[in-house]
Amino acid sequence: MLRATVSGSFHRHMGAITTAVHELASLSVRVLSPADPRVVAAQGEFLFVASDRVMSVRLVQDRHLESIRAANFLWLVCPDGYVGQSASMEVGFAAAAGVPIFAAHPPSDLTLREYVTIVPTIAAALCRVEASSRPRRPEGLLIDPHASIEKAHYILEHIEAALTYQDYSRDPADIVHRDLANLREKLGLPAYMQ
Repeated sequence: MLRATVSGSFHRHMGAITTAVHELASLSVRVLSPADPRVVAAQGEFLFVASDRVMSVRLVQDRHLESIRAANFLWLVCPDGYVGQSASMEVGFAAAAGVPIFAAHPPSDLTLREYVTIVPTIAAALCRVEASSRPRRPEGLLIDPHASIEKAHYILEHIEAALTYQDYSRDPADIVHRDLANLREKLGLPAYMQ
């Protein structure tokens, strides 16, 4: 199943964003973020939606960026060409991560336009994405916390066994270092989270 993330100005284009999320779902695309775009709260100019797991601007934005990284493509909603500051950052993040960016309307900003492929419909974007079929990063802790925590517990138990039970046929350092690398990968911890 293809995975997508949707970006755009929540203040100016929430109706169009909601429509895009529903259309993607109807085309059997899993929308990683925002999965449920109903606005439920605000902090200053920042709007929280129903699928936000926590009410922290930084964690919500980190989760959205991780969703972009894990998606097969980013769908940018800008029906009048306007792309706000947060969505501009998200386009830049997608471009840096090598995630294809599609929109039905071109952004007004000339630089952003260089990174966005304009297609007539979401279905046309899907055709292009399916033709390229490049693998995506697995969903990490911020996107799927329950599955990530289960994987982390299993790996940590394996590390504990390597450190506490003496098996002289194997070097515990090799096991621990391999498992730690596996843990970082399975959790999908972003490099920018410190």
